[in-house]
Amino acid sequence: MLLNKYKKKLSKFLCKLLSKLYDKPLPPPTDKEKDLVKELKTTFHDLPLVGTTNCCALEEEWVNNTNRLRELVLNDNPREFLRWHVISATMFVKYATYIAPELNYLKKRTDRDSRWSGAIKECPAGHPVPYCLYPKSSANLIHHAYHLAKFEEKTGIGVNDINFIFEFGGGYGSMCRLLYNLGFGGNYVLFDLPPFSALQQFFLKSIGARVHSFDSFKKGENGAICISNLQQLRKILSDRIEASNSMFIATWSISEAPISIRNSISPLVSLFDEFLITYQHQFREVNNVVFFENWKSSQGAIEWYEWEIEHIPENRYLVGKRKANY
Repeated sequence: MLLNKYKKKLSKFLCKLLSKLYDKPLPPPTDKEKDLVKELKTTFHDLPLVGTTNCCALEEEWVNNTNRLRELVLNDNPREFLRWHVISATMFVKYATYIAPELNYLKKRTDRDSRWSGAIKECPAGHPVPYCLYPKSSANLIHHAYHLAKFEEKTGIGVNDINFIFEFGGGYGSMCRLLYNLGFGGNYVLFDLPPFSALQQFFLKSIGARVHSFDSFKKGENGAICISNLQQLRKILSDRIEASNSMFIATWSISEAPISIRNSISPLVSLFDEFLITYQHQFREVNNVVFFENWKSSQGAIEWYEWEIEHIPENRYLVGKRKANY
């Protein structure tokens, strides 16, 4: 056990060194990038600092994260936000040892060159750290690609055949970006806390993605929307609930949310067709294995696939697709 621990530390150390060899400074900002930075700073300036009085431990942690993000956006360079600790500690994997087996899995796929190689080519937005074993990409983007590849493998459904996606939590927008890279052409809803919704808009606009306002999204044109208002989310999902091949994504987000939030989201996706969820067995006082057993029974006629993530102990995949004729 101790030997394995030192091996992991050494592996991570070597990965950091190699990544630095491939790292490059950002070029000067374009006029578009300057405008997007100004827009982001204005948005964050208008977001108030949130107090932690009467917060549970989990809520206090995320309040502190959002307040720290606000401080960095206002006083640092948002074009390098993927280098900030508050981001790397919560939503951007850089040097984790479990990325190597995920990359190997993608390399062995028969559609590696036709689909995955191009889809995981990293972009400079946010200044991501290149992955030491595949510097064309980042560890985080490879990680997301692995999730989607396993989803396709288990369900037999190509993500490019999905018509509507709702992602709870959304990080900084990387999964959304990847799905569009893979041929997804429908509407994509990201629901998150207000500061992270603003960051998602900044990232997606930086890479040229179509990002809607609430009003323009209702017109039905393809593209993404980043929202944090639960009433708006309910309105959007009620309008699109009959969309064929609708997919719900929550990678370590539902499993880290307060129970009250989980219970608000669950009924909103009860008519969805596909599910991609990852979760840890235990999060603080919540037994997630028990929670997701109840979740499965609440979602209707879904064929579920659940398995341990061998290279990430104490974590699981929960993937589902609606049964035929339902």
